[in-house]
Amino acid sequence: MVATVVNLTSASSTVHYFRRDGYGTGGNGPGAYYAGKADEHRKASRWRGAGAGVLGLTGHVEPDAFRRVLQGYVPGTDVRLGRVRDGAHEHRAGVDITLSAPKSVSLEALVPGPGNARARRAHDAAVRETLGFIEARLLKTRRWDPSRRRSVQVDASHLVAATFRHITSRNNDPQLHTHCVVANMTRGGDGRWRSAEVGLLRRSERLIGAHYRNALARRLRRAGFALRSSMIGEVPGFEIAGWPQAALSAFSSRRREVLDFIAERGWRYGTRAAQAATLATRRAKREPRRAELEALWAAFAQARGIAKENHRRRVGVRAPEPPSALEIAWQAVAQAEERASVFPREHALASGLAHSPGVHDFDALEAAFAALERDPGRVGRQFASSGLPS
Repeated sequence: MVATVVNLTSASSTVHYFRRDGYGTGGNGPGAYYAGKADEHRKASRWRGAGAGVLGLTGHVEPDAFRRVLQGYVPGTDVRLGRVRDGAHEHRAGVDITLSAPKSVSLEALVPGPGNARARRAHDAAVRETLGFIEARLLKTRRWDPSRRRSVQVDASHLVAATFRHITSRNNDPQLHTHCVVANMTRGGDGRWRSAEVGLLRRSERLIGAHYRNALARRLRRAGFALRSSMIGEVPGFEIAGWPQAALSAFSSRRREVLDFIAERGWRYGTRAAQAATLATRRAKREPRRAELEALWAAFAQARGIAKENHRRRVGVRAPEPPSALEIAWQAVAQAEERASVFPREHALASGLAHSPGVHDFDALEAAFAALERDPGRVGRQFASSGLPS
């Protein structure tokens, strides 16, 4: 359930990746061995963002339009972003932000059962909310400032993104996740289309992941699911209560491969080790149709006696009141100060979002951090010198 932000090397390799993994039109080109799968993947794709809407990019993602956007062509104009060097056009395609649901959410959404639609809708809504957050808070571009005689970073509010929802790991375990391909293209306040500062998104990976998990937890709670805290590697997370650990482990063969690879080499588990092991053990994806997968998962669960346990709050026992946003902000800052006297503000925000998933939204927690910054005496002098920007 850890979000990842990966720089895209080129437009052609990105389009090839999604066609190879089932996205595209079938036929004799890349991804042809999926044939009938192509339409399922196309229906699970969407253009997102205000920038995409302005450019007329709506509905399902078509390969040709996708490729041209990643190459820097602004639809409906004669503009191509990037620069020419030694006769060759250079343009960074963008980034792939992958938002992955916890294993229990994947099981709830994908293994046939009564909670399927509610869990899927919660994931989709959390993805949309996170992209909205990126568009409103993290999307930047650069513009020439004549008074300073240099390029300066400015806000941009027009995201151009293509999303692709996938439902399996490479071992065909249930794994609900969405690739959000954010193009290196945005429109600034002056109406001109420019390249985006996509490197900032890579550096905000931790905050983006925390925002998605919090949004997902909040929507699952609203849909009637009970949650329990858990750790996913080194990242605080949650699972839907009622799914036993045996079920999560049984449907996590891909994760076991990665952990076994790390253990065999005596590596210390961490983000870099996990990424290296994931790449080293990656195999070509061979995914059956959706109906075949559901039958496969149902048979697997039945053969192993895997079922979701009933989870009801005991009658007459009042659930404890959740901590306030200010209490969570206070604890997040205190924990950050235990590790360093100066730390990025977004790290504290990410910790706050992970503290009690789904209890408070980003705006409430941000307001709580702002209140602490205005009154540092609430958490002692250390906070006053913590380096959190206002």
